[in-house]
Amino acid sequence: MAAMLAAQYGLGATVTATLHPIGYAKVLMQVGFEPLQPQPSVSLFGKEQWVYPNIFKYVGHIRKVDGFWGLYRGVIPRVISGTIGNAIQNNLHDAFKESNKKTKKPAPVQLTENEDQLVTWLSEFCKETSQETVARCVGIIVGHPFHVIMLRSMIQFVGRETKYDSIFSSIAEIYRNDGILGYFAGLLPRLVGEIITVWITNFLAQLINKYIVQEKDMQSYTAAACGLIVSHITYPFVLVSNVVAVNGSGLMAASPPRMPYYENSFDCWKSLHAQNQLKRGSSLFWRYYHGNKVVRGISRYN
Repeated sequence: MAAMLAAQYGLGATVTATLHPIGYAKVLMQVGFEPLQPQPSVSLFGKEQWVYPNIFKYVGHIRKVDGFWGLYRGVIPRVISGTIGNAIQNNLHDAFKESNKKTKKPAPVQLTENEDQLVTWLSEFCKETSQETVARCVGIIVGHPFHVIMLRSMIQFVGRETKYDSIFSSIAEIYRNDGILGYFAGLLPRLVGEIITVWITNFLAQLINKYIVQEKDMQSYTAAACGLIVSHITYPFVLVSNVVAVNGSGLMAASPPRMPYYENSFDCWKSLHAQNQLKRGSSLFWRYYHGNKVVRGISRYN
């Protein structure tokens, strides 16, 4: 059993590390760093648009500046955060399952058949989703300090800093700069987004499996598909969380004039909303440029 768990977590860590350059570039997009000039393009409807180079060209730029191994800046705290979070989440999930087996169901109230089915379904749905929510949130909270280290390590690319080059130096720098609360910067919007994602995803998945998808083999993919759809809705919470986690860190990418200082997550949300930037970094390919006019290949940035 222990060997299987080790193999499972090892595989997860390997996948995370392999895809890290994509996530790295995405974080830099989220903080608004665009080192490559937008290029003219045409939309599907024939409208002329200016677009930023896609994620692969962005990754290529990082490699050009820092070399191949530079693509893996921040990978160690990312793997640690994910592994700790998943381990805690899985252990709590298993503990809830064992507890549910031992808990006896109370005698049902006399209702009509349809009412009884609805009440039973709602009761089970709320109980299971609440338990999954608790497991995920606890895992996120415990792993969040390493998530903050990962983000700050990544955005050092912009200003070529070295404050967050190692786990130990990062821990010391965060405490010196922000105190204990610095390890949990950006946690609130991240938790809110995760809670919304869990509840909507589970509700849609169970609804689809009950009335649309009848094949048992296909039902196992429903939750994953719903999760992908819901993640687009809750993306602004991810963006705000990551921006707040680096804001005020003393790094160039997270300081004026590149980034204003935000009082809290709500202030950050309002500011990004006012600039129509709550989806910044969400697209990997068609990344439309919404800044000032571009003339002869030179963009006039603010």
